[in-house]
Amino acid sequence: MTTSSTAPVAAGTDIPADLLFRVPRGRVLHGRGCRRLSADHQAALLPATELDRQKFTVCKECLVSLAGPGRGDFDSFDAALEALPVPAAHRPAMRVIAEGLDTTRVWIPSSRSYVAVSAGPGHEASAYFNKGFVDVQQPDGGYERVLMAGFSGKQTSSFAHAPDAAPASCPSCYMQLPATGRCDCD
Repeated sequence: MTTSSTAPVAAGTDIPADLLFRVPRGRVLHGRGCRRLSADHQAALLPATELDRQKFTVCKECLVSLAGPGRGDFDSFDAALEALPVPAAHRPAMRVIAEGLDTTRVWIPSSRSYVAVSAGPGHEASAYFNKGFVDVQQPDGGYERVLMAGFSGKQTSSFAHAPDAAPASCPSCYMQLPATGRCDCD
């Protein structure tokens, strides 16, 4: 057996490590909220390490979302809330949550889906402020979701129905399979 001495694809090396995550036993790095990951995989995300960055590639969609031209850093949390824009009714509660966090670094990814805060470059995000909820990092790892008043997260119908089957996942990289049934990692 021979091993390759070539380095992994350099795409995504400019993305800060604190924005990348991986699924346990996965071989592709993702940004938080990647549409290609199932809900179960989203819940099981682990922060990427520097070794992960050297060994694994970044998901194609996340590469565009996290390193794309629309990513923006902000001088203040309030400026980022204005830029997203977060509903005015949710801002006071979000400011209270942010007061207890180190907001040295504040940014919005090019996907324009959330405001993130951290203690600075190289630190994992302390919280992700979405338009109707906040995911706050917990001391023991993982994130706790705090819903804003009046936000349900999804529309529901007046009748009960069986939940949809979970989408199929690639056995190699654990990403949701496209409609063709063949993953890009093959």
